[in-house]
Amino acid sequence: MKNRFYMACLRDTVGTNTAFHCIDGGGYSTDISSAHIYTLQEAQLAWDKGREFDQPMAADLVDSLSEWHVDCQVIPNESVFTPGCTCYVAFVKGDWDGNDVYWVTNRHGPVTNFLLAHHYDAPDESMDGVVWLPFNLADVCKRRTFRLTQFNPRSMVQGPGLKVPEHIKRSRRKSVSHGKTRWNCPGCGKISWQDSPYDFAGCRHFTCDEWRKEV
Repeated sequence: MKNRFYMACLRDTVGTNTAFHCIDGGGYSTDISSAHIYTLQEAQLAWDKGREFDQPMAADLVDSLSEWHVDCQVIPNESVFTPGCTCYVAFVKGDWDGNDVYWVTNRHGPVTNFLLAHHYDAPDESMDGVVWLPFNLADVCKRRTFRLTQFNPRSMVQGPGLKVPEHIKRSRRKSVSHGKTRWNCPGCGKISWQDSPYDFAGCRHFTCDEWRKEV
């Protein structure tokens, strides 16, 4: 199934997660299962008519690099203990990648990939600053996401046969002229010029939830 493409909207990246055009024009989502699927011809036509922040990507490669994340908005933010439960997972309280929580792992630091979350027979009372959930409660909320830092134009765009539209080339040349890429903050919508063309570094406006001190 090589003739499959998603259309990313780089303006609506959430944390490190890529947002995609949804099925039948239903907005944008970081959940890959909600992404509209284009043929090569459809993707090229949509890109030709698209905006500078629209970016088609080969769907099979996106799928192969996807991770299962859990949005903090769809799970409890306080610990849930269920009588008889013998499988718990824990995430770091108050720390997010966009909206996605960081799961406690066995050997590594906290990660957003739910498949790497450590399974506990029972909550470990010695651990501070975490939220405990029954595994099944969290598992039903997971969704497939794609990190924008994994985007490879050569293999995901040029290799499958897509050609960069002229208006996109002109837009990129403008960005290259001062080494910065224009971003619209996903939190407040204000314009920010940043070094990376693929990864939103944070908002420059300190009143915004996406503000980062180092930007």
